[in-house]
Formats: sequence, structure tokens, C-alpha cells
Amino acid sequence: MVDAGTANLIIAIFLQLISASVNYIGMTIQKKAATKIPKIGTETGLLKSVKNMILNKAWVLGLSLNASSTFFAAGAFALASLTIIQPLYGFGLIILVIFTRFYLKEKITRLDIFGVIIGIAGIVVIGITAKSLPELPYLELLEMFTNIRGIIFFVVFLSIALVAYIVSEKTSKTTSLVFLVISSAIWTSTQNIFNKAVATAVRDIGFIGAFFGEAWLYSWSFVLLFLLVSIIGIFMLNIAYQNGLGVIILPIWTAIQVVVPVLSGIIVFQEWNAGSGYTAVDIALQSVGIFIMLASIIILSISNGRKKDFSKTLANDITTDNDTLTLEQKEVSTQPDNK
Repeated sequence: MVDAGTANLIIAIFLQLISASVNYIGMTIQKKAATKIPKIGTETGLLKSVKNMILNKAWVLGLSLNASSTFFAAGAFALASLTIIQPLYGFGLIILVIFTRFYLKEKITRLDIFGVIIGIAGIVVIGITAKSLPELPYLELLEMFTNIRGIIFFVVFLSIALVAYIVSEKTSKTTSLVFLVISSAIWTSTQNIFNKAVATAVRDIGFIGAFFGEAWLYSWSFVLLFLLVSIIGIFMLNIAYQNGLGVIILPIWTAIQVVVPVLSGIIVFQEWNAGSGYTAVDIALQSVGIFIMLASIIILSISNGRKKDFSKTLANDITTDNDTLTLEQKEVSTQPDNK
């Protein structure tokens, strides 16, 4: 029979695969909707930008799917370590290939197939090498957040996010987009860490105990931090959607979604330390699985970004050709009749 720890690990992996799938479908719908929304930024105004997004039904649907994926992820984070769970986020891109094939009628390319094969290999490697670690108690988790490692981790990464945003405001368009995506990705990736904190509290002391018992201040603080970094990241990502190419946005954004939470698992929560049960060989094999998954993420992101850019370019070309044709027709119609 499967012991309780292994069963929890299997459930956690399953929940994360569902979360990643739902999240990527939501992101695709949001990206498509963002191109139909008036420009988000200081020119439009914050309140007007929010109103434009909320009034777009497709954008709200995409956001709803993203929000629902959070609950699946919370279950996964409560049952397993971040170093195992977060690399599986790339599975969403595999589902996205299937989704865009049947929903958006896009062709599956050789690069897609190659990325899917690598992604499946990465999932298998991570699954085989995954270890069922003892559940991290909520009080111990709180100590890890507030000790020197936790404080330095968040200060460093959120400082990088702020600097990246400032640089994006002061550089040329392509460079600006890269730094904007880096900033957005760091903000949104930290939401997974706060999500783990809330999920662990609910797991240990129940919903009522977490939000209305003695630990209420910590739980609500993590919820507010989760909402803060999510909102900042969503705004930046949608600005990037409106101004940039998917082939630039997706690989950077998705890779950071994996790297930052995994590093938090290693540095803040000490998931690979000597007492966790991981040997040097286990860590090496787990690292191989993570790198394989990252390779799949980058390949599938580039492939998806190219397809979107091609569609966008094609649409622009058709519009340009139509405008040119209309202009030529106008010129002909305004020429005097010499008959």
C-alpha cells in the first residue's frame, strides 16, 4: 500500500498539473483580450484602465481562470515542497499547445512537439526523484519567513523587481519590454510563496482558525501580500501584452515563475538541507529534472510566441494592404476623366 506521505505527494503533483493547465488557458484568453483593450498606462489613468479591463468579458474570464488556478496550487503547496511542485508549472504550456490547436485552430509545429516531449520527460524525472518530505508546520514556516534568510531573499528579489521596472521606464522599447517582463514575473512569482503560507495555515489549524483564530493577523497579512504582488504583476504583464511580442514575453516570464519559487524552497524553507532526507545524488537528479522542465518551458514559450507574432504580423500586413488598396482606389476616383 501507498503510505500517507507518498499519497499526499501524488495528490500535490496532480493538483499542480491542473493549476498550471487552468492558469495558462486563462493567460492565453487574457493576452488575446488585452489587445482589444485601450492602452493601459498613465495616459489612460489607473481607474479608467481598471474599468476597461473589467468591462471586457474575455479578460474577466481569463482572470477568473487564473484566480481559480490559485486554489489548486494552494492545495499542492500545502502537501509538497516548492522545489518539487513549481517546476511542474511548465505542464501548462503542454496543455496550451493542445488548447490552441483545438480552440484557436493553430497548427502544432515540430518545435511544439519537441518541447512537449522534453516537458513530459521533465515531469517523469521530477516525479521519479521526488521525495515525500515531512510536512512543514505553520509556526516553523512563520519563523523561516521572518529569519535573516527569508528577509534577505524577499528584499533582494523585490528590489530587483523595482529596479527592473524603473529601468523599463527609462530605456528603448525592446529593452524596456524585457525589464518590464522581468519585474512582472518576479512580482507574480512571489505570490506562490505567500500562497504556500496561507495554504499551510489552513492545513494545520483549519480555515476558521487561520483567519479568525489566534493566527488571524499572519494569515490576513499573507493574503494582502498575495493580492498586492498579484495586482502589480497583472498590470505589468498586461501592459507588456499590449506593447510587446510573445516570443520575448513568454520565455522570460514563465522561466522566472519557476526559478524564484524554487529558490525560495531551497533558500528560505531549506528543502534541500541535510535534515530533509535529500542526498547529493537526489539533489543532482532533482536539478536535472528542473533544468529539463525549464528547457521545455523556453522551447514551448518561444514556439507559442512566434505563432502569436506571426498572426499579429499577418493581420497587420492585411490591414496595410487593405489601406493601400483603399488609398489607390481613392486616387483613381479623384483623377479627372480625360475621355
